[in-house]
Amino acid sequence: MDIAVAPPGDNRLGVIAGDLSLKGWSWQPDMLPDALVSALRAEILERDREQDLDPAGIGREDMFQLARDVRRTRISWMDGSTPAQKAFLAWAEPIRESLNRALMLGLFDFEACFAVYPVDGFYDRHVDSFEGARNRVISLVVYLNEAWSDENGGALVIWPEGADDGAVPAARLLPEGAGAVFMLSETVPHAVEVTHARRYGIAGWWRVNQSGDGRVDPLT
Repeated sequence: MDIAVAPPGDNRLGVIAGDLSLKGWSWQPDMLPDALVSALRAEILERDREQDLDPAGIGREDMFQLARDVRRTRISWMDGSTPAQKAFLAWAEPIRESLNRALMLGLFDFEACFAVYPVDGFYDRHVDSFEGARNRVISLVVYLNEAWSDENGGALVIWPEGADDGAVPAARLLPEGAGAVFMLSETVPHAVEVTHARRYGIAGWWRVNQSGDGRVDPLT
């Protein structure tokens, strides 16, 4: 059965674009509609119970590797095959259109995966794309947890755009359910602190089209 959800409002979309332009990231609490959060949470819990998740690595294509000393989480890529996934992808599309209008980014594709951090899961400081590679331009993180407190750990730590290793973080965000974080993939360093409870969410990325000679750049 289809899940009907309202798209993000123009005011919220304007704030996101403004934040990205000004500081490279945006925190939007309570952004996802309740029905969408409920459906996505039910699916990720089922995948977790069925162990329908794979260890997440670092790098892409020939550079991909599992590195449990850097990243300890499990993921399952979305393919739009369930009502919850279809509704989420439909909800994300107006964001792509709005960012393209406001920031002239040329965002073309969107890829996303469910992400489960087990107890003691973490992800060391990193950026989501090598600068200039243009395979990922805007990152999105959505949280599907219920009650979450500081004692649970698992905060997302964000550094200023282009900050070096010794810089003071710009923010430390708890993964509160229905919240969403937007970041510039190439230039905003971030990390996930060690979590003391199972942490549920979605990671997504908008990409530009690197096609040539009539070939569409695939999501690989």
